[in-house]
Amino acid sequence: MGRAIKMGVTTANLAIIESGVEKVDAIITGTGLGCFEDSERFLLAMLNNEEQFLTPTSFIQSTHNTVGSQIALIMKCHGYNYTYVHRGFSFESTLQDTLMLFDEGKETILVGGIEEHTPNYITLNQRAHKLHQLDAATPIWKSSTSGFQLSEGAAFFVLNKYKTEKSLATIDGVQTLYKPKTANDVILKMQAFLKSHELNLSDIDVALMGFSGDVNFDEKLQELLPAIEKETAVACFKHLCGEYPVASSFAMWVATKLIEKQQLPSSLAISEKRPSKIKHVLIINQYLGVNYSFTLL
Repeated sequence: MGRAIKMGVTTANLAIIESGVEKVDAIITGTGLGCFEDSERFLLAMLNNEEQFLTPTSFIQSTHNTVGSQIALIMKCHGYNYTYVHRGFSFESTLQDTLMLFDEGKETILVGGIEEHTPNYITLNQRAHKLHQLDAATPIWKSSTSGFQLSEGAAFFVLNKYKTEKSLATIDGVQTLYKPKTANDVILKMQAFLKSHELNLSDIDVALMGFSGDVNFDEKLQELLPAIEKETAVACFKHLCGEYPVASSFAMWVATKLIEKQQLPSSLAISEKRPSKIKHVLIINQYLGVNYSFTLL
């Protein structure tokens, strides 16, 4: 197995064990780059062997849906199995699909986000001047430099249509926004999203924001921060996990833990404000300044 498959299968298995379910009705995964390591391995073998004597293993495992299919084989799940490759919307798409499947009668669904990078991928991004080591002295939400800290990760969740004794949180809704022109566009979309759930920003106990450390991409979130700080406690998460297309899956794990533990750690907090209770958490994420999303737990 490639590294992405190992991470995905292990994380999914841990989620299944913690949930206590024996089978799921569907498996939905999201990824931006897929099994990049196997894709690279196959392409390098083509170059080095002059397109001769190639073994098919790396090619077979290089497709984006490899992680979801491996999990299905291990779980003997023959139901709905889908992989979304929508860059910064990949994980959000899995959640939107899940909510629609619940409306169609499905009850238990395994969803996850998976991402890996390779040394060559890092080199290419360094040549393009996209990467930057986070400065410990400057908070990530106050960054004035370009470049972000590239990372990878896997997160899986077992979602059920109905509340069970092991339920930790609910996903009330997901909204995506593509290429907003101004920060005002972002906040208007966010307010409309909250209003559709009969909430205001002041009803949110923690706003979890996806600052990447690149001022070019964080500009709109930096403009929004003062207005959001007035209404609720604000936190961030990418200084812990780094930046990658499905970093919002890590954010959802963090949000779930905030609701479960009823505590906002100082390592996450941006503002001095601390909620007395944590009922609603709003994830406000951005990826490369193009893909914006709101996830309400």
